[in-house]
Amino acid sequence: MTKTATLLRLLKTGYLTIIGTNLVGIYLHGSYVMHAYNESVSDLDYIVVVRQPLSFSTKSQLLAYTVNQLWPLSPKKGLEFHVLLLKDTHHFVDPLPFDLHFSQMHYQEYLMNNTEYISKMQGVDPDLAAHLTIINHFGQVLIGPPVKTVFSPVPEAVYWQSILFDINDAEREIVNQPMYVILNLCRALAFKNDHLITSKLSGGQWALTHLSNTKYQLINAAISDYTGTGASKALTCYSSRELQDLANHMLKLIRQ
Repeated sequence: MTKTATLLRLLKTGYLTIIGTNLVGIYLHGSYVMHAYNESVSDLDYIVVVRQPLSFSTKSQLLAYTVNQLWPLSPKKGLEFHVLLLKDTHHFVDPLPFDLHFSQMHYQEYLMNNTEYISKMQGVDPDLAAHLTIINHFGQVLIGPPVKTVFSPVPEAVYWQSILFDINDAEREIVNQPMYVILNLCRALAFKNDHLITSKLSGGQWALTHLSNTKYQLINAAISDYTGTGASKALTCYSSRELQDLANHMLKLIRQ
């Protein structure tokens, strides 16, 4: 059994034990369901749907299990999940509220003060429109009823706004995370031009055949870094100015 297969098995059995009959289902989205999953660069994305809000005790058990049992098996970027209420997934509103959220970005904050983290980590998240769109089109059921009986459609305009929100700081962030930002920009442009819902990888592959040759090498380098097919990190050959020029060029195409 592969590491990811073991992770998914423990995710399913552990969450079911902790949440019990309140659990509706666990639904996978992101690169894993879009045939672009790479343990060395990806995270594992999933949505947990419940009938009633989780108690503080249940949230505490869930996060402790996630950090102690699941995290050692997780891919490079860890795990990212939201806990959503069934009434909200049945009737989508924007922005969608969540009962709990966790990702690699929150890992250290949780370790520093898990009580405070659990107490405050609820609210709304504009990214959920994109996550639920992926689930509706490509999602996999880890446990629970079929996707179409749990999730209502996300309006296309709301999905587009979620994409724009995700690339809002692209010009600045491309210097720090060039691979992810470049492929996110490609994904955004693929949707704008051809209404394609893509992964980062397939968005990059789309861009190779739709952008000018002057941008080909940078995008191809991002794909190479993502798939691990290059001999070394291909994007390290490019300057901050070259990266920012690409971001500016693609943002103009996306926003025009």
